[in-house]
Amino acid sequence: MTDRLSRTRTLPPRAILLAVVCTLLWGSAIPCVKISYALFQIRSAFDQIFFAGIRFFLAGIVTLLLAHRFSPAVQPLRARRMVSFLGLGLVQTAGQYVFFYLGLSHTPGARTAILNATSTFFIVFLAAVFFREERLTPRKLLGCAVGFLGILCMNLGGESGLPFSWNGDFFILMASAFFALGSVLSKRLSRTDDAFRISGNQLLFGGGALVLVGLVGGGRLAVVTPAGVAILGYLVALSAIAFALWTRLMQRYEAASVSIYFFLLPVFGVAFSALLLGERVLSLRTLLALLLVCGGIYLVNSVQNAPASGDTPSRS
Repeated sequence: MTDRLSRTRTLPPRAILLAVVCTLLWGSAIPCVKISYALFQIRSAFDQIFFAGIRFFLAGIVTLLLAHRFSPAVQPLRARRMVSFLGLGLVQTAGQYVFFYLGLSHTPGARTAILNATSTFFIVFLAAVFFREERLTPRKLLGCAVGFLGILCMNLGGESGLPFSWNGDFFILMASAFFALGSVLSKRLSRTDDAFRISGNQLLFGGGALVLVGLVGGGRLAVVTPAGVAILGYLVALSAIAFALWTRLMQRYEAASVSIYFFLLPVFGVAFSALLLGERVLSLRTLLALLLVCGGIYLVNSVQNAPASGDTPSRS
């Protein structure tokens, strides 16, 4: 991609709409995955990993078909590029979703949505490491502090008597860190490749790795029903669309300008968890944590700095 595109800071209305669609889709995924566990009678950790692998492997195929349809002029896949896609897939799909799927089984959906939004704060620090123009500022640091204060607020004394859990809350935070690292790596790759192909290959490789790990551990889907297949189809489509759109947005615009809309993720996640799972989300602790996290994300990304000199990584 050209430097002009990489330096674009102000999102036009269409890009804003796409960013909102991404957060809405990801927010809806949280309760849908929980529902899938019941429909497929998924019980063990390897069952969860196997199910995640099927979802993302199929999403990778769908995304690559979209790449062929909308970007027919892409270059042939070379061995070096394949290694890059494999690495990205192991980080953004395999690494992220091993922690996410395992953590989700031990964490309420609304709580997961709030914890998952911390990926924005991880992106702030990682982008400052990889890209010269993505500098840390006092306001960004304040936003991160406010956001993590929301996480602390949610866990002091616990929501509904639930304290911080290492196999639940910590795993969701680790998933957020892997997503942030994957977002930064995909931004680097997107300078010389198509967003759909990047997303498709990383989903394919990452999903394939999850399937293999799940199978080796004895993972399976105990029951397959039409309702289960339907929700799996939705999750596959969701992943294909959201990852491709998000990669395209990160490709064309500054990371901070895009990730500001991540403040909507916990809003959508909490709302869908209440609607689909019947979770009680109107506690003072949950609402205060949601407000602090959303406010922190807004603070981190709301300031437009002076034009940057380019999108060149500060480290190789």
